[in-house]
Amino acid sequence: MSGERPSPRRRLTVAYDGAAYSGWQVQPGRRTVQGEIEAVLARVLGGPVRVTGSGRTDAGVHALGQVAHFDDPRGVPPARLLQSLNALLPADIRGRDLRVAAPDFHALHSAHAKTYFYNLHLSEASGGQRAVAASLPPLRRALFHPVPGGLDVAAMRRAAAALTGTRDFTALSKAMEPGRGTVKSLHAVRVLRIPRGLRVFATADGFLYGMMRMLSGVLVEAGRGRLSARDVQELLAAGDRSRAPPLLPAHALFLWKVRYAPRGEDGAAEQLLS
Repeated sequence: MSGERPSPRRRLTVAYDGAAYSGWQVQPGRRTVQGEIEAVLARVLGGPVRVTGSGRTDAGVHALGQVAHFDDPRGVPPARLLQSLNALLPADIRGRDLRVAAPDFHALHSAHAKTYFYNLHLSEASGGQRAVAASLPPLRRALFHPVPGGLDVAAMRRAAAALTGTRDFTALSKAMEPGRGTVKSLHAVRVLRIPRGLRVFATADGFLYGMMRMLSGVLVEAGRGRLSARDVQELLAAGDRSRAPPLLPAHALFLWKVRYAPRGEDGAAEQLLS
């Protein structure tokens, strides 16, 4: 309609290096990605702005395609606002895209799927974990988790297949808040070879706290011959966190992308994984 006011809602896609932050979500007395973005928007728009992300990322976790929304009653053109954001944000946070969104768009509740990846460096160094870690090239040190070489990738892929489906992932999560649902649909888990390493991709309708880092740890144990695909199924069925491998470090984890189905589409898994 000609008299209808344009939506003030904005959809922001942001990338960040999480090393200097206590995660995405605002926390009292801590530096967070959400807090930095809200502070800059308050300066640019002249008042408090609440930014809602597609979900939390833990301290040290990075993002290439985190999505957030906020409202801009002033209606600053998105291109100009994005330019102002990037001029004032710290160098380790960058807005990649900013656009007008539908009034009911919600970065968290409208999301249909998220994809994370975890970087593994395969080291041929002898000795314990400290020696393996010391073998990383300098430019990989901040973005890869080192593991001894010789992982059985085929075994990792069999374990990955055993993880997929709709199920209770309590065993692959940190302690959850009371009443929070632990059933998720894990659409796909892939283990891809990259130069001197492996990259684990996982796409799901949502992830529990620590789930991707535990999932990657399970696959490493499968590659070492310590867990079979059947063991993985039994671990999930038991729902016992104490039986899961240790949580892998946060610095090798990236939120890659968040998918939203176009209006009128059902967001089938095949579309989400494309």
